[in-house]
Amino acid sequence: MYTGDLGVTFLDFDGTLRVQDLQLPIPSEWVDCTDIAGTKGLCDPFAARTIQSRLARRRSRGVTFIGSGNYHYVSYLLLSEIREPFTLILFDHHSDLAPTPNPPLSCGSWVTVALDRLPQLRRTVIVGCRADAPRHGSEGAGPHPGAPRVRVLDEASVRQGTPRSIAERIDRAAGPWPLYISVDKDVLRPADAATDWDAGSLNLSRLLYWLVWLRRRHRVIGIDICGEWPAHPLALLSADAMRQIRKNQAANRAIVHALRCG
Repeated sequence: MYTGDLGVTFLDFDGTLRVQDLQLPIPSEWVDCTDIAGTKGLCDPFAARTIQSRLARRRSRGVTFIGSGNYHYVSYLLLSEIREPFTLILFDHHSDLAPTPNPPLSCGSWVTVALDRLPQLRRTVIVGCRADAPRHGSEGAGPHPGAPRVRVLDEASVRQGTPRSIAERIDRAAGPWPLYISVDKDVLRPADAATDWDAGSLNLSRLLYWLVWLRRRHRVIGIDICGEWPAHPLALLSADAMRQIRKNQAANRAIVHALRCG
């Protein structure tokens, strides 16, 4: 079961979380990152060091809301804080296993960087990604050099199984280590979440089922959530944009509730 601090940290890179009503019945805090240059999509080394220094000062280390999927690489910075062997469970419509660019840390390559640089990361299980997503180092593609193996349950295989059968597959793939869970809401179908990336087909109720399953059977040492709808000021005048924001707000609340009370 979940034994860590369930306090919540909201990272504000782009205002996407500020427009949601995310008052939660647990301790929370905000970390302002809007003044840090070189952060959207690609993270330059100076920006990474600045973000790390601000993360180090936060009090709540249970659930971290990151904002748009453009900042999903922050997961790597959070993983780098872990000092014991662990498994990463990633729910994402993309594998984030792209070859590393220059600078190396990006929203599409952060898992590759983690596999290369974090010896405490013993296994990575990716759930719900596109069938054509990069799978460098995944099971069946040979081991990633100097890194743990990656297990992939892609979008098609997840659709074909029952919630329980997929939960059991995730459970077996996770191994004996504690879990860090990262959720990009682009894994969800458009009816359940809205992001600025191509959407998956996963039903929110299935995701919640798996989160509760994992929480009850494993020690969960950290969680992050991203995949927010862009918060451009003019767009906020649109009724459609507000519908998308409210949809994500509901999904975010449901995810935290599942992790807290499931």
